[in-house]
Amino acid sequence: MALRQTYLSMKDKLPRNAEYVLVMHGRGDDELAPSKELLDEFNEWKAKFTPGEGYPTAYHFAWAKSDYEARFRAEIAANPEAAERLKELAERARTHDVFLICYEGNDKPCHRKLLLKIAKEEFGAPVDDSAFVPMDRR
Repeated sequence: MALRQTYLSMKDKLPRNAEYVLVMHGRGDDELAPSKELLDEFNEWKAKFTPGEGYPTAYHFAWAKSDYEARFRAEIAANPEAAERLKELAERARTHDVFLICYEGNDKPCHRKLLLKIAKEEFGAPVDDSAFVPMDRR
């Protein structure tokens, strides 16, 4: 059992009784979603991307330029509700697979992957950060 992650279009392909948490604004656990300010800046950087700048994609460029990881970690650390919710999920993952779900595909940097890291570092959560593969594709 572990805390896991996948993206929204895979939600209907999870095992029938899988537990999941939507970590997107207005779709689930808002306290585990990035702030509007961070998302807005990320998207501004993404729009400025020009191929050949040393980053494989606009997402990777924006992730680096917005200092996304450090800023998102700071947001979670400064929000007691977020830390408590992540701690609850870490505990639940000791006996069940719990999937964190947002929009980005597995090939892109994403805050849900950071949430797995934080849960493991801060709360000792069992984590499986491999990409989810539906049973019919294994």
